[in-house]
Amino acid sequence: MQEAFVNLNGIPTHIITWGKWIEESLSDVTELVICITGNPGLPGFYTEFCGALQQELGADGHNLPVWVIGHAGHDDPPEASIREVPQLSGNQELFNLDGQIAHKIDFIKKYVPSHVKIHLIGHSIGAWMILQLLKDQEIRNRIKKCYMLFPTIERMMESPNGWTFTKIAMPLYSVFGYIFFNVFNALPIWLRILFIQIYFWIFSIPKQFTGTALKYGKPSVAEKVVFLADDEMARVRGLQRELVENNLHLLKFYYGTTDGWVPVSYYNQLKFDYPQADAQLDTKKIAHAFVLRHSKPMASIVSNMIQQNLH
Repeated sequence: MQEAFVNLNGIPTHIITWGKWIEESLSDVTELVICITGNPGLPGFYTEFCGALQQELGADGHNLPVWVIGHAGHDDPPEASIREVPQLSGNQELFNLDGQIAHKIDFIKKYVPSHVKIHLIGHSIGAWMILQLLKDQEIRNRIKKCYMLFPTIERMMESPNGWTFTKIAMPLYSVFGYIFFNVFNALPIWLRILFIQIYFWIFSIPKQFTGTALKYGKPSVAEKVVFLADDEMARVRGLQRELVENNLHLLKFYYGTTDGWVPVSYYNQLKFDYPQADAQLDTKKIAHAFVLRHSKPMASIVSNMIQQNLH
């Protein structure tokens, strides 16, 4: 595993890779895997999933590099870094959905040579971003297959979690969020870690994500996570039918059965409208935020998907 912050669309961005690093020569590589995260878009939450995925693919003789890119502004570089993430105020266009898409386009065009075919994984809002990337013909031509995991590609605000977010979480955040995150960050580091680990214990989340959760707790990061979520509620409405229809052969959908963001009714509607769609319903009760507790079983599922589309 290698990681660093690189400049993308003017934003220092955390990239983590397994296999080849993004700046290594890919002359002997014909296919690779890129994972676009959900929201919050901190790559640290995806290390277990992507590491297990690369291992699974390697065990079957397919040594594909696996790269994960988070979202612009969701992960600040180390304090010693000379590069800083611009503040949200006055730079909203860098951190909204359009800014995040431009950010992913910059990454692919800068680091993936034209001869390399891409297996593109999109988790949650990452799946919606993939649909927008397919509008770019240069990128579309490089895509081998897109794997849309727990895809928030329609009617986000109408989902149970969308209702809770817009009616309860956002009003609370707008009143108390700034105070909460600033008070939390003023606490000694040991106390912040203790609170995070208590939370993780209550919700059975592995301790390995403590460092990533600490980053997520920074006010400058939290406000960009919430800002993007708010934009998702406003923008991700009806299914983009023309986009889906034109790219159906490139898309593989994986829906959950316990997903408050993407109810099973969304899967049923997709299959009703597009019987030929390659859409699968989970049978293992894997959660929407699979990276927290179900990384390894999900890596096995995605590895099998990718192997069916190699060469």
